[in-house]
Amino acid sequence: MGQESMRASDKDREQIVDRLRVAMDEGRISLHEFDSRLQQVYSAKTYGELSPILSDLPVQRVPGRAAKTDPGSVPVWVKIMWTPWVFVNLLVLVIWFATGMGTFWPIWVEAPWGIALLIPTTIGILVQRDSNRRRAEREQFRPQ
Repeated sequence: MGQESMRASDKDREQIVDRLRVAMDEGRISLHEFDSRLQQVYSAKTYGELSPILSDLPVQRVPGRAAKTDPGSVPVWVKIMWTPWVFVNLLVLVIWFATGMGTFWPIWVEAPWGIALLIPTTIGILVQRDSNRRRAEREQFRPQ
């Protein structure tokens, strides 16, 4: 029985997810593609089903080093999500100024969209922080 038909563990899946997260942070895959591959990872049962998910991505040369991120840095996917909001709201403010600054109607564009972005951003950052913490714990107890 080859390794491709052996069943994968949760730890194996988490390692694949970590590599996908690094690839997304590096800009190698989009947020949509990350989500699609994530679904494939969690539905995979064997190593053979997991291997094609990373086949078009480069291998990490130093294990764990590329996966580490600066805790103070903003993830790329957050910038991608919030950039359109910032530019559209700047445009709306320019229109508001140009039309005489009456009632502050831009709030009806800014607030709902901002709240809609704030929820997944908060959840994503908390999940990523938890994942980074678990990765650091695994690396701490790895035999040298």
